[in-house]
Amino acid sequence: MKSYNFILYFFFLFILSCSRSSDTEVSVFPQEEKLVSESRLIEGVEMRYPFRVRLDDSLLYVMDLHAIENYCHQFRYPSMEYVTSFGKRGKAPGELLDSENIRIDKFSNCYILDANNNQIVCFNLDRQRVIKLDKRLIRSLDFCFYNDSAFVVPDYSGTCRYHLTNNQGDIISSGGKIPLSKRDRNIPDVAYAQAWRPFLDYNRSNDVLAIASQLGEVIELYNLKDGKLIKAIKGKQGEPVSQYHEGYAIPCGIMGYSDIFVGEKFVYALFWGHSFEDIKREVVTVEGGDQIRVFNLNGNPVRCYKLDRYVTGFCVDEKRGILLGLDVNSNQPVVEYRIIL
Repeated sequence: MKSYNFILYFFFLFILSCSRSSDTEVSVFPQEEKLVSESRLIEGVEMRYPFRVRLDDSLLYVMDLHAIENYCHQFRYPSMEYVTSFGKRGKAPGELLDSENIRIDKFSNCYILDANNNQIVCFNLDRQRVIKLDKRLIRSLDFCFYNDSAFVVPDYSGTCRYHLTNNQGDIISSGGKIPLSKRDRNIPDVAYAQAWRPFLDYNRSNDVLAIASQLGEVIELYNLKDGKLIKAIKGKQGEPVSQYHEGYAIPCGIMGYSDIFVGEKFVYALFWGHSFEDIKREVVTVEGGDQIRVFNLNGNPVRCYKLDRYVTGFCVDEKRGILLGLDVNSNQPVVEYRIIL
């Protein structure tokens, strides 16, 4: 499978000398477990960069970040029998310019975030409904469900951390702030928001919203019942490291987290840890991370799963004890792990 660099919004390999804050809270995991994968073979579908995977009972959805024709593919699980593809790439009415993430609601409808069109599209069989996002939002690059009629989307203005929107895409409230240990007032808020690009997930059963930084090593947990920060978990690599040039954040630290999942009792986060210097020198030639870090709902480290593959995205079925990942470096990208919670 052809590999594509994961950096989406900044100049890749523009490495400058940087300083790193020492104000970090190192996460030590009391348990570490090595997991061995089993490939789930699929046929008849070519994907260029499988990036997000969702399991809905007996149906599996895989999103291709750099799709050739369709952004989303549906399979029977666990047989991996191909069912259909949708979310056609293109500029015509009903087509998508891009896809950043997918979510499945309780009615098995699939929602695709099309950031370039500033919209979320709901697919239900042959029908689709377009939700135009609030014009005040700056190119949203992730989303998740808040409830049956609302979404959580990250903020890219730098003035807060997340927004709640209704089912029409209008902002109804905002909260959180970037957990900077030190702020330079000469750097614009939007540049900080670029450096702190987040991935997020929310579980309505416990009201926990988890936000993971793409750069650096930071996870934020919020209780959306009262909007308060539960904890900012900062690993040994600390906050995102960037140089700021003409209003842009130029990364020069590490690739951090690329996906996060909030379960009933635990938070799971996929960590890469590749430095940009190693990527530049081609010391690192694989895409993805090989660590699933597990925290409790208070942000305390519980265990670290060491994977035998590098994956770009994952999902967890806690009831069945299954973790599914996407290995973009393989011609058979869907891999399955058995976990004990």
